[in-house]
Amino acid sequence: MSVPAETRGSFQGMQSSTAAAPAEQAGAHLPSPEQLLGRFGLETFRLGQREAVQAALDGRDSLVVMPTGGGKSLCYQLPALAGEGDPTRPLVVVVSPLIALMSDQWRRLREAGVSSTMLASGMQDGHNAKALSEIEDGTAQLVLAAPERFASGAFRAALARRRVSLFVVDEAHCVAEWGHDFRPDYLRLHEAIASLGRPAVMAATATATPRVAQEIAERLGLREPVSIRSGFDRPNLTFDVFGAEGKGAVARKRAALMHVLADPAARPAIVYCGTRKDTEEVAARIEQEGIGAVVYHAGMTPESRRESQQAFMEGRAEVVVATNAFGMGVDKADVRTVAHWALPTSLEAYYQEAGRGGRDGAQARALLLASRMDLGRLIRFIKERETTVEDVKRYVAGVRQAADGDTVTVGHGALGERQRVLLSIAERAGAVELEPAGHEGLYVRLTGQGSPRKAYAAIKAAKDRGWEAYRSIERFSTGAETCRRRQILDHFGDAEPGRPTGRCCDVCDPDPALELAANAAPVSSGGRRSGQGSTTQAASVTETLEPAQAKAFERLRAWRKDRAEGKPAFTVAADSVLAEVLRRRPRATAELIEIKGIGPAFCEKHGESLLAELAGLEAQLDGLPARG
Repeated sequence: MSVPAETRGSFQGMQSSTAAAPAEQAGAHLPSPEQLLGRFGLETFRLGQREAVQAALDGRDSLVVMPTGGGKSLCYQLPALAGEGDPTRPLVVVVSPLIALMSDQWRRLREAGVSSTMLASGMQDGHNAKALSEIEDGTAQLVLAAPERFASGAFRAALARRRVSLFVVDEAHCVAEWGHDFRPDYLRLHEAIASLGRPAVMAATATATPRVAQEIAERLGLREPVSIRSGFDRPNLTFDVFGAEGKGAVARKRAALMHVLADPAARPAIVYCGTRKDTEEVAARIEQEGIGAVVYHAGMTPESRRESQQAFMEGRAEVVVATNAFGMGVDKADVRTVAHWALPTSLEAYYQEAGRGGRDGAQARALLLASRMDLGRLIRFIKERETTVEDVKRYVAGVRQAADGDTVTVGHGALGERQRVLLSIAERAGAVELEPAGHEGLYVRLTGQGSPRKAYAAIKAAKDRGWEAYRSIERFSTGAETCRRRQILDHFGDAEPGRPTGRCCDVCDPDPALELAANAAPVSSGGRRSGQGSTTQAASVTETLEPAQAKAFERLRAWRKDRAEGKPAFTVAADSVLAEVLRRRPRATAELIEIKGIGPAFCEKHGESLLAELAGLEAQLDGLPARG
């Protein structure tokens, strides 16, 4: 926990008069955190929880960073109990990003005896009206709501009749553009906070790097917040990265996955895939092995997703194979394995998903099936999202044509991914102003202005964020020299040593049985026994080269072996990448990075060496034209 003793002592004298006033006016005697904890039938706090509860009772802002399963929800549930008997009927408001997440929290609050309610779309007829009534008459001690709900006049009016003692932003990384799950609706929460008389604010998240934590504090306008970081280590999680490359990579990944899932002790399990098609294919393969599996992705109907989730939660299916649409708000404590069939977009996203294993405190395993092919997919995703100032101008012009005067209403779900990006950049450039429009969606007002310089800065920032996220997961998936747990802790700025309660990771404690099972995959079905690349694969590549290029190709393979420093050759580059290098014959890093399979990390580590090697091969390649 990162609040030193000397700092904690000084907080007691720093409480603002505005924060203290409501308690003084009510004459309330607030119970201690320990007394509130006893109301829940618990005896001891987890690391950081007491400090977070005390900050809320003192009217202090706080930034609470705890790992998944670390007990963040208790930090704001207990303060909701503190107002019982207070004639001013203080209310705790919790903003949450997903209905599934709110529903789960609401159920747990009721089980714990906290009078609470929630407002969300899709509820039964009359539910939201009843919830508003419970807010207005003081019945509810805590209310859960999505950020969009603050566009509702009825909701704001109900809140205005109460004294809000604590405003909680759950999953607070959604407010940060540097976060892995950025949501524009969170950007307007500071206005909602101000409209409620600026109560104490608690921002809670499980995955915030120091940079993201700083942006959360700035965007929410936190005032001298109590910073609580309980550590990012999950001691009961084992982190394994299994690399599979070249011909047979898919078969080896499949063999590795099935080797792990075949053990009943490794189930229940979540398997994350990068595409909807992969979820269907991987689930079918698991079913063939006699293991009950269901599929979950955004392309399914809401009813089908609900059925899959229920089957998994109730134990009727032992494995759920899903895209990243599954997980947030799903609290199944006994998940023993979280496997990734494909690389996620960032290390933050990976750690949040992997953290869904072992929430009951028992041993669990995070298995990442890594492939350079996945890195290529992530690079393509970044490049597909790239845009220009001219693209933004054209988009704004199109909005103007559809506008009635200087305003247009955009319905919920009407914007595609690229349109959301363009609209976001246009707002940052000052060309449009956005306001929530309740059930109608979003109001877009055209300002008739806009700064190309600001648009360019926003475009560059988005591009830089994409590459930074890519590099974080690339380093983790290929960095076989450093403990995986240590890599994760360093990424999140946690200097504490890792304290695994079981196997640590594939670097510290290799699993020979996993390697053996994967390498036993038949070559005919895509298996390959060595990460160094097969002779057959190399031969198929050289067949596409000129004779002089084929000789140079062997020189580059020798160069690659030297650069690999005893690790598998694919950790440097695949044979197909080396062949393309020979065809294009780049002379500068800018030309090198345009080759498919080569990214910024490769250029930083191997770029100059490779260009020097190519320069030395000029005699062999003399007379052969470079092909773009």
